[in-house]
Amino acid sequence: MRILTALLLFFSLSVNAQIKIATLDWTVAETLIALNNAPVAVGDKASYKIWVGKPALAENTQDLGLRLQPNKESLARLSVDRFINSDFFASIEPSLTAKAPVSTVNFYQPGDTWQNIENATRQIGELIEKSEQAEQLITQTNTQLAKIGQTLTHFRDRPVAIVQFIDTRHLRFYDSHSLFGTILNKLGLTNAWNHSGGVWGSENLSITALATLPKNTRLVVVKPHPANVANALKYNSLWRNLALAEDPLLLPAIWSFGALPSAVNFAQNLQSALLNQRSETW
Repeated sequence: MRILTALLLFFSLSVNAQIKIATLDWTVAETLIALNNAPVAVGDKASYKIWVGKPALAENTQDLGLRLQPNKESLARLSVDRFINSDFFASIEPSLTAKAPVSTVNFYQPGDTWQNIENATRQIGELIEKSEQAEQLITQTNTQLAKIGQTLTHFRDRPVAIVQFIDTRHLRFYDSHSLFGTILNKLGLTNAWNHSGGVWGSENLSITALATLPKNTRLVVVKPHPANVANALKYNSLWRNLALAEDPLLLPAIWSFGALPSAVNFAQNLQSALLNQRSETW
């Protein structure tokens, strides 16, 4: 009887045990959280809170330090089964392989952005032995986006420009290949910025580029931005004379190079801002 009990306990622990994953990549991190296999360690934990926000990291998540230069002492103390990163961190791989195997998953690469994100989600699901959960997450996300899109049909009369302020004079514009642009399309909205920003779907330009947008453009600004931006815009003659500057919608921090969780986060915040005509403050 004792042997049987011990075997049952061992089996139960084996089934419930999660594969311990560390990552320097925030897109991988948010996907792991969504799959209920939160990373035990991430790169630059403090900045994740600023740029990604949701889904939140667990308080006990270890901080590996700078993403492109992880802390050697933190790595030495780390106990993980695997690292999952993107090609963006390829130069760091030699310093990680001595600790645990490294797998590479790329969310952003040439091709269809949404299909790439779905495929990368499936890859992570396979690596952590949660393929079924990955498929459920994909289905759930597409269903959520479709429902949100149905509530925004009255807002299809104006194109939408999604930007982030880099500083007081420069912005990052997101095109149709970006996560934000992809979600705009899924929601049935038109992206006012029709230039190409490459694989990442973004382009850093002067604030003067806002003047090239259609006059009826609805401007959406995604946080974070430098603290002095709001005050600087008060004295910017170009900004003060742009029609789109009269009613910009400000959204909280959302990871612009994110995966399915950030896609839903963006869609929900945009929906709330449009339907309530109320957004974040500068």
